[in-house]
Amino acid sequence: MKTTLKVEESARLIELGVDAKLASCREFVDKTEENSNQFLEIEELPRFTITDLLSILPKEIKIHRDGDTLSMIYHCGQWRVGYTNCAEYCDHTKVAPELIDALNQLAIYCLESGNINLNQKKQWK
Repeated sequence: MKTTLKVEESARLIELGVDAKLASCREFVDKTEENSNQFLEIEELPRFTITDLLSILPKEIKIHRDGDTLSMIYHCGQWRVGYTNCAEYCDHTKVAPELIDALNQLAIYCLESGNINLNQKKQWK
């Protein structure tokens, strides 16, 4: 089971405004040029985990009259992640064989559609 996003996937979330400090994993990459007399240059790249994504995603969004809560369903080898009453049928429902990939797709959807308020500090706790 995949539990951490790739560096490129994490970079997309950061590009959409998620604070890199919220990523609990780091990947260290040697950026020192070969045949160089420079000092070792290491770049630290953030990587988000399943737990990080769950802390970023809103627990509830208003799609219908009432708030709809985050829902995760595993069925026939696929994860369906969305919000209650829509986990099977709504456009925003994300489906992937790996839970982290479905959560990442949903986080991107929520960021792009404005369902995640990056200025609201209480949300990140």
